[in-house]
Amino acid sequence: MLYIVFYICLSFFCISCATVISPSGGEKDFTPPVILSVFPKNASINFKSPEVRITFDEYVRINDRSQINFFPEIKPNPNISTKGKSIFIKLDSELKNNTTYIIDFNNSIVDLNESNPLKDYQYVFSTGNDIDSCALSGFVYDLKSNTKIKNAIVGLFKSSALEHYDSLITSTNPYYYTFSDDDGRYSFSNLKAGDYILYSFRDLNLSKRYEKPESVSMPSKIKIDTSHNFNLSLFIEKNQFKLDTLDCFNMENKKEPTGIVNLHFNQEFYETGEYIGEILSGDTTLICFNINSKIKKINNINVGEYTLRLFKDINQNNLWDAGNIKQLYPPEPLKFFEESFNVKKDWEIDVILE
Repeated sequence: MLYIVFYICLSFFCISCATVISPSGGEKDFTPPVILSVFPKNASINFKSPEVRITFDEYVRINDRSQINFFPEIKPNPNISTKGKSIFIKLDSELKNNTTYIIDFNNSIVDLNESNPLKDYQYVFSTGNDIDSCALSGFVYDLKSNTKIKNAIVGLFKSSALEHYDSLITSTNPYYYTFSDDDGRYSFSNLKAGDYILYSFRDLNLSKRYEKPESVSMPSKIKIDTSHNFNLSLFIEKNQFKLDTLDCFNMENKKEPTGIVNLHFNQEFYETGEYIGEILSGDTTLICFNINSKIKKINNINVGEYTLRLFKDINQNNLWDAGNIKQLYPPEPLKFFEESFNVKKDWEIDVILE
């Protein structure tokens, strides 16, 4: 939390000519297809049917087959076809016993005329007596900016040795995966209980496998047994980009109007002398400083609106060091204070950080 303390009528009538407008042909349809029936029904158990039929209230088509995913993998992939108002899934492959399968259509089912998508539709069935019911959700963030990331892959591997994480995500498809939505949120449902490695990365080349210099998360070993929430933060690996040298220690004021800011820190930030503070304008670091006392006074800061970010300089090199997934070395911790403060000309303000 951040606290800031400051010291110191007519009316006009218009007549317009009539204009002849051609008939529009009716309003544009924005309604997605509606499912009327599914056979066998969704969430069927003891599944043995060679085919699934999904019938809609209008004619449909598959817009992008690359969006359709099968969890766990079914080899070869089932054949999916459309006829009239129905979609048919042919399951010719041998399925595993006592296994919950998910056919994830994402947004691939659209109506024939306007291409309105049926969003995030999944068909789920089990070859055993039960449907797996565990769930996992959360948000994906950019570690440096603390902003949410859309279209990041979030994957789950069945538990494996973390020491092999770097080779695992570059050479193997995850057991389950999904994408973060426009709000940076991801979610899994119908997961099998067990131990997993959770991770995320930005799949810039759409390979479903991590490649440098894509941003990536550190691996997290999690035990899934009910419903869980877990956020992930992505970074670009160390040595994959120019290191963030803090030249802002020596930045000079450009003779613009200035004010004074007194930053008040909790003991956890100044007692070890390991933290470095950064005053940000937007995404740009303007001033940085070592935090070694309860109050840090910043003189002659330009008038404007600012935010504050701290990082723990563990190796005392005056750099923020990103992580390394091969060595399983995590990024240096970051702390954001999202509430901004305003500096006014010749004013002195206290910013209390909690």
